[in-house]
Amino acid sequence: MGVAARTGSGLLFGESFGRVPVEVEGVPQGLRAVTVPTRRDGQDRLPRNRRRKLNVTQVDLVPADEVPLYGPPEGLSPSHLVWVLDSRRREWASVVKRFDIQAYEVAADLVRCGAVVLRCEVGELLQLGRPVRWRLTQAWQEQAEDRLAELRRARDPRRARRDLLQVMESVEQLAQERQLLAAVPEEAGLVVPAGNRVSTAAWSVFEAAVRAAAQWWELRGQGEKEVTLKQLAAHALGGSKTWTAQQQVGFANLIGMDFEDAVREEDTDLRVKGPLSWRIGEVAADAAVAQPWVGLPSQGIRVIGQAHCSARGVLVIENSDTFGAVCRRLPELTSQWLCLWGAGYARDQLVMFLQWLQPRPIVAWCDLDADGIGIIHDLSRRLGAPVHAVGMDVDLWRQGPYRRRKNPEQEKALDAEHAAALAQHVTGPLRQLALAVAESGESREQETLYTSVLPRLPELLEPFLHLPVPEHTHPSQEQTR
Repeated sequence: MGVAARTGSGLLFGESFGRVPVEVEGVPQGLRAVTVPTRRDGQDRLPRNRRRKLNVTQVDLVPADEVPLYGPPEGLSPSHLVWVLDSRRREWASVVKRFDIQAYEVAADLVRCGAVVLRCEVGELLQLGRPVRWRLTQAWQEQAEDRLAELRRARDPRRARRDLLQVMESVEQLAQERQLLAAVPEEAGLVVPAGNRVSTAAWSVFEAAVRAAAQWWELRGQGEKEVTLKQLAAHALGGSKTWTAQQQVGFANLIGMDFEDAVREEDTDLRVKGPLSWRIGEVAADAAVAQPWVGLPSQGIRVIGQAHCSARGVLVIENSDTFGAVCRRLPELTSQWLCLWGAGYARDQLVMFLQWLQPRPIVAWCDLDADGIGIIHDLSRRLGAPVHAVGMDVDLWRQGPYRRRKNPEQEKALDAEHAAALAQHVTGPLRQLALAVAESGESREQETLYTSVLPRLPELLEPFLHLPVPEHTHPSQEQTR
């Protein structure tokens, strides 16, 4: 049975970093208080004082339980809902002016349904203080434009459907979508036809994906071998910077091709293959059935909502070619392991993604060199948990062949120095490899290990599934102040 990969705070993936539950008196039923992250070195971190204890002077109120991506509270009038959706942030004085004596009750209801995050002050004795402001959650921000259009009836649904049917008319590959859209009742609102390949319920996502797909197939039919991200958006969406994460995933679903393979200048930070399904806003994606993998746009990672992962472990692969080989050749592995490619040294998005998937065992397969060792050390440090190496023992490194270099003496000297420094921080087989590399600075790429490691990779990974689960000190159990 799968494990739901959620933060447990009602927040989306990208909103949960630097937040942990804290015990504060006076929190309304159905809500929980979480820390307000501080921004340092480009990352959201837990607020701590000089003694490294949690420093809680403000908290954010979030849902205590899992909530749908969109479900306004019962009893909230359409005009009030428009007011809520119309601004990403509202100061508390504005909320009181709008709702008067019901302001706090309305705010609590909006928090419970996942619409807003309510920031409040905290007293010296950790009792909940006065509200400061609210902001729309990422889930609601992503859908605000669509929902406002529906509430304001800004577009005539019949005309919008006619325009889109005309776009699809000459595109053979969109015949099925056209048939589905044509079957929508004339009197219906701006609704998306059931069973669409875009896998969305949001009209703006459906329309953008269809327009982009129609333009993409037209350009390919004209002999364009490469279609760029901005070129496609400018032609189909009316502007080169108008792509959203939901639209990118929806477009890829519709054409049946990974986004980064369909367009050049892609915005993909992470490739995923294995037993994981998720939603970005209203768009669904499944890394288990995608061939050969599915790409997550960088701006999409922060807005992942509900996700379900039944993987037993996580395998991080340094090089894209090796990642592709694993996806194509080892279906028995990708049915058990979630395989990730994150382009070398871990970016913030990959680190957050892996934190989200803990406490599953995390294993990395990298080049057998100083950088490969450094990637694993860096990832372990940032995760605060061990990352195990596979296919990187010193005997394999000694067998060669080694990487050819443009400036052999200089580059090997730098790598040897780097490896010697890393040997002071890593342990076990990885330390043995670091000490060996420190002597010569030689590097062996993982692509040279396809015949020796790739066929045995499922067998090599099996022991990691039986390691004891590391104990983590939950930050909410720490002392504050």
